[in-house]
Amino acid sequence: MKKHIKYIISMAAVASVVATGCKKDFFNRPPESQTTVGSYYQTTAQVQASTNALYAAPWFGFNTKVGWSISELASGNGRTGSSDVIAFGNFSVSNGNFEISAAWNSLFTVVAQANALINNLPANVPASVPANVVNNALGEARLMRGLAYFYLVRIFGNVPLVENPLTEVSNFQNVNTNPVADVYKFIIRDLKFAEANCTPNVAGTGHVSSGSASALLAKVYLYSQDYANAHLEAEKVINSGEFGLFGVDIAGKTFEDLFKIANNNNKESIIALQWLANAGYGFGNGVQASFAYSSAITQTGDGYGVLAPSFDLIDAYAANPGDLRRKGTIMLPGDYYSYLDQAEGGYTLPANASSQGTHAQIKKYVVGSPADNNGASAFQSTGMNTYIMRLSDVYLIDAEAILGQSANPGVGHGLDTGATTTDATALKYFNLVRQRAGVQQLTKISFRDIIKERRLEFAIEGDYWYDLCRLDGFNSAVHPVAISIISKQDRGDSSTDNPPVRYHDATYTPTDLDFLFPVPATEVAADPNLTKAPVPYVFK
Repeated sequence: MKKHIKYIISMAAVASVVATGCKKDFFNRPPESQTTVGSYYQTTAQVQASTNALYAAPWFGFNTKVGWSISELASGNGRTGSSDVIAFGNFSVSNGNFEISAAWNSLFTVVAQANALINNLPANVPASVPANVVNNALGEARLMRGLAYFYLVRIFGNVPLVENPLTEVSNFQNVNTNPVADVYKFIIRDLKFAEANCTPNVAGTGHVSSGSASALLAKVYLYSQDYANAHLEAEKVINSGEFGLFGVDIAGKTFEDLFKIANNNNKESIIALQWLANAGYGFGNGVQASFAYSSAITQTGDGYGVLAPSFDLIDAYAANPGDLRRKGTIMLPGDYYSYLDQAEGGYTLPANASSQGTHAQIKKYVVGSPADNNGASAFQSTGMNTYIMRLSDVYLIDAEAILGQSANPGVGHGLDTGATTTDATALKYFNLVRQRAGVQQLTKISFRDIIKERRLEFAIEGDYWYDLCRLDGFNSAVHPVAISIISKQDRGDSSTDNPPVRYHDATYTPTDLDFLFPVPATEVAADPNLTKAPVPYVFK
């Protein structure tokens, strides 16, 4: 995958799929002019490489800061005092917030660049290139477009659906949004196409496969409370044998090993963004710079400790004694990591480490110095992939889908039904995740058990906020269950004493309106229709 990314970078002057994404007007809305694929993609290798740009640069603005600001700060997993992102933790994000604009811009750039391939490849590829190669590229592009819309609809709600801007939209100052239900239908169409056309069993290449599409379909169906189809798609993925779980299906690897650059594109990885540390700004994973406690870890002058674990997340791990995921996710003072700062014999988090007042720091996606990673890290940039989906996600989706079928809460009804299941298959997959974590197996599980397990498994991976948002049912306008959970979270800081004294000085109770973020003011100024009632989408 790395050589393909380098190839795309070197061809950026020819392939405006990459170059166009740097223009501000391109970021701000779906493109007004067609991306010129032209006569470049003439061979099988060139067509296969055509999708590589979709795995990195367009996602940069989302991945670097706003993605984790939404998922970890709004959810209560993280704490910060940083002025640029603190609003996500105290529910004060305005439509003028720069980072919410970054989310909109980055995700619609993914959509636009996927559309460029979808609309132009078929007409510009010669007959000498096999049809299955072209269809695989189109499937990858449609999966990435569906993925971008999955984030957009969960962040903003009603959003504009754009397939081909040249034929569908003549006036970009009057673009309407489309209803959430239509956005989900659109996503499912894209993922079904990807499932039918992407090459199977390509794990390890960095590209998505038909199995990747099935996995994302399972998650989309789960969110829309279509439990029968979520179960069907999850079972396809599990039974395919394409993917495996570190420490369970794959011996000699632990949960902590997932977050080492050397293990990029491992067998557990289903969908992942692909980053290079030394390919220039916009092509590397920038989160270590924010997460790492200090430059003693990165050795590149960054490591700002902008995000730290909240006391609420620390307590969640403490309530699960022996959980091996804790040390791989968050650092506590005294924790030792042999693979960080290897030149000095490893790294131990100092006893006074407390960048955000909770006496703990982030470990996940903190990979260390260039020397620790064979040169694959640099200032504000590492080559660590960003996981979008792992096999453990599919296991927990399947367990929840089985419970959902038996509990039958109904579309739009909350998950906090008190329903439980002892179904053998649901327990098997749920407990495989816990087995890897080294914690007690359960003999009965509820929706709450699954949501808690998802939090511990995917903390700092961009999931928990979206799980909280769906607790009260698909597309619900009210969120009493989620509000109750959030209002009880300890988001405060503490003294510098040893042991520290908690101040319990920061709890927040969001309103129902806080579960969607505002469309950026710059977008509304350019297109006032974005805040008007959505218009049903006309499907082709």
